[in-house]
Amino acid sequence: MNVLDGGTRVYGAEDGKVVTQGTWSARTLVCRETGAKQIAQTINEYAPGRSPVVVNPVAEEVLYIMRGEGVCHVNGFAYPVKPGCAVYVPAGAEYSVENSGGETLRVVSVCCPEDPQRHIVDNPKPAASGVAPRLMVHESDREDIRAGTDRLFRFLVHKDLGCQQITQFVGFIPPSKAPIHYHTYEEAIHIVEGTGIVHTDGGDAAFGPGSSIYFPVGARHCVENNGTASIRLLGVFYPSGSPGAAYEDDKH
Repeated sequence: MNVLDGGTRVYGAEDGKVVTQGTWSARTLVCRETGAKQIAQTINEYAPGRSPVVVNPVAEEVLYIMRGEGVCHVNGFAYPVKPGCAVYVPAGAEYSVENSGGETLRVVSVCCPEDPQRHIVDNPKPAASGVAPRLMVHESDREDIRAGTDRLFRFLVHKDLGCQQITQFVGFIPPSKAPIHYHTYEEAIHIVEGTGIVHTDGGDAAFGPGSSIYFPVGARHCVENNGTASIRLLGVFYPSGSPGAAYEDDKH
């Protein structure tokens, strides 16, 4: 992990502490222990079978399917998932992930605020009946939104799914370098594809696929794509905001 000016942190693809529960292995990167305030980002891998059931009593959680296929169970309802799917888990909801395919199912999870009461449920709810609430979206169902002159993003989990405090999005950065700026929310991103450099007023750090980056509130930074192909990233803001809202000075 590289710690840069203003508290910005860049994590390598192998950083983080791994905890295993049954078919589920979780590698936590962004969290209070590593310098974040409210955001907890975890890279999860699920072997074939169904994971233990988890609940966050006070925190919202958003999931993004990176690889593999299966089913996300939320409060007894089943949501079939594949790469590009994003799932919203409300505070107090019980959820588990079932890998029904032949390869490891990889999921990037972000929980906000980090919930010290998070725990495994011994007696989970039975399968639910009726119409499942809309808690899932695929990135192909979302429209491109421009941020600045050359960068695009798509909302994933947002307020239309009932999420109140978190904004999850996928972003695309062509070869370019943005001006140094800051945000009024905490941000954690995970690099899906591409390479680049994070710049701050007091230092730089390179990143590549599998890296994660944490920006505190007000941390001045920019993300440069110094390669030849676009960067594709998964981002989360807390509290909820817009990827297009960035400030280059103290006027906001």
